[in-house]
Amino acid sequence: MTEQSNPQQLISLHNVSAGYEGRVVVSNVSLDINSDTFVAFIGPNGGGKTTILRTLLGQIAPMSGEMSRLPNLKIGYLPQINDYDLQFPITVRDVVLSGQLDGNRLFPKKATLDRVDELLHFAMLDNLQDRPIGALSGGQRQRAFLCRAIMGNPQLLILDEPVTYMDKVSETNLYKLLPELSKHMAIVLVSHDIGTVAGVVKTIACVNRTLYYHPTNRITDSMLKIYECPVELVTHGAVPHRVLINHHS
Repeated sequence: MTEQSNPQQLISLHNVSAGYEGRVVVSNVSLDINSDTFVAFIGPNGGGKTTILRTLLGQIAPMSGEMSRLPNLKIGYLPQINDYDLQFPITVRDVVLSGQLDGNRLFPKKATLDRVDELLHFAMLDNLQDRPIGALSGGQRQRAFLCRAIMGNPQLLILDEPVTYMDKVSETNLYKLLPELSKHMAIVLVSHDIGTVAGVVKTIACVNRTLYYHPTNRITDSMLKIYECPVELVTHGAVPHRVLINHHS
């Protein structure tokens, strides 16, 4: 993987509203995603995070506002739950290989196979590459699917709650990979794990029917009040403590 330089604008949203079947879910969303972006979307369930992701992915069109994107933009996507049939007899290595974009999966080029080896090593899956994907733990599978998502060297990687159903060890192992990936591609990460992602990403976007962008990874009380719902923040430092934000409905 080559490290990026001279940040380039990949996607720009300006006063975008989006939703489904005429119903607006999020409105007045403005956000620029550049090649060096590493942003976490945080916010309550139903606040519109997935709707913005689907807009970025091109799965739904804005209902109003302006959206521009780099022509032929390559996007990698890791959903919460992968729809792979875990009973299907496919190895971890072949799952990663299936993410290639050159259209030749039966007779891959040496460079493609080298890329698979590079990613398996990067994700600490070298010794598991010949196992059936269904035989892996949830965390190991997500790392394999992450490799599949970045197999084609995307310019933007979108991660939708990637640590759902993971244990803490698996979660930590996945989050360790992201800062290195962010040197080579833009990353948009959706997470409810506010305390952890704040120490990983560069910036934060609070999503609750609109988007509030904060050009820092520092989470403050005023940011959390935007949620208009109870939020628990666990912070880590010399004295680990919890800050509980209570809001009246």
